[in-house]
Amino acid sequence: MRVSFIVFSARAEVLLPLTGDRADIGSGLMRLRDVNPAGETYMHEGLKEASVQIRQQSTKSSSIILALTDGKLDPYIYELTVQQADEARKYGARVYCVGIKDFDEQQLADIADSKNNVFPVKDGFHALKGIVNSILKRSCTEILSVEPSSVCVNQSYDIVVRGNGFAVGRSNMDVICSFIVNHQTINQKPNVVRNDYLLCPAPVLYEVGQTMDVLVSLNNGKSFISTPHFITVSTCSDGYAVVIVLLVLLALVALALMWWFWPLC
Repeated sequence: MRVSFIVFSARAEVLLPLTGDRADIGSGLMRLRDVNPAGETYMHEGLKEASVQIRQQSTKSSSIILALTDGKLDPYIYELTVQQADEARKYGARVYCVGIKDFDEQQLADIADSKNNVFPVKDGFHALKGIVNSILKRSCTEILSVEPSSVCVNQSYDIVVRGNGFAVGRSNMDVICSFIVNHQTINQKPNVVRNDYLLCPAPVLYEVGQTMDVLVSLNNGKSFISTPHFITVSTCSDGYAVVIVLLVLLALVALALMWWFWPLC
């Protein structure tokens, strides 16, 4: 995970560029504590700086913008902020908003991906600690398992993806399962989308030993929420073949018993 800290008033300042270095993050937090919240509420400037960093990422990793404000936006600034939030979403970001005390909840709902992505804190900055767990629970998206891990050659099947946060985007229509086979990408819309569960139709595989990468995107392929999970292809016994083998074995057992007991007749 990588983190960036951006503050804004009449302009935006990047206190900590996007990094995963723990020491740098600690230093950034110290600088953030020294910031005195005051001045204009030009949230669009902060979102613009966030989008710049997202665009510069070399991989399509999932990005989250958590925008915090303690004031109501002027109409013109509000329009610019909605535009910048939409621009960030074009690059695969999910947008959440935290409103402190004096804010317009409808404005923040229009800026965030949905009303569920707005966290009101009406008791002021000192009450922020009380919503940390709620923010983490709603914003964290992860894949816990992909089933099955092995499939039969030449057979159709569905993939079951279990995890958290699959229904946090603006629309379930943007959720896709992406399958990579022999450097070819096949995108499928899930048949079922729940917050903790996806059911995706998967492509038929035709070669034993073949592997397929499985990825999930909540924004129609602009970014993916985790590294790939792998599925392998194996040979599976046909049901009729198993029945025939069992019948042959039973016939052999019957012949052996007849041969054994024949002298007693």
